[in-house]
Amino acid sequence: MTDTDVFDLDAYVAEHRKDPYPFRYGGQDFELPHAADTDWRVTEAADQGDVEAIRTLFRRGFGPEQWERFEALPQPAGAMGELFRRWQAHAGVKPGESPASPSSSASTARPSTRRSAGTTARRSAGSSRAK
Repeated sequence: MTDTDVFDLDAYVAEHRKDPYPFRYGGQDFELPHAADTDWRVTEAADQGDVEAIRTLFRRGFGPEQWERFEALPQPAGAMGELFRRWQAHAGVKPGESPASPSSSASTARPSTRRSAGTTARRSAGSSRAK
């Protein structure tokens, strides 16, 4: 195998970086990476509203210096939720649609466990006799 046969993921990431999301809070300027450039291991959970996953995305996205400044500010839940929604919107992502998600996924639904008609009938008959 030659070097030309090897997929260079580093080159791909560098070539496909997207515009970061800038915002101001507490009189300070901050910048988050584009949502598509965030860690896919926590993006899905954050997209489902997992607060710790959202905090992890913010912390990793900000980096140590920005995170320290951001963490020192008040963080009202409504404002942080709005920041997350606007960050997603910047990336063209709708709520519930992670930028790391495949375009479609297989159903994870399972049929419910049904009781047999005999079991249900015996319970109904037993409860009516007790009256």
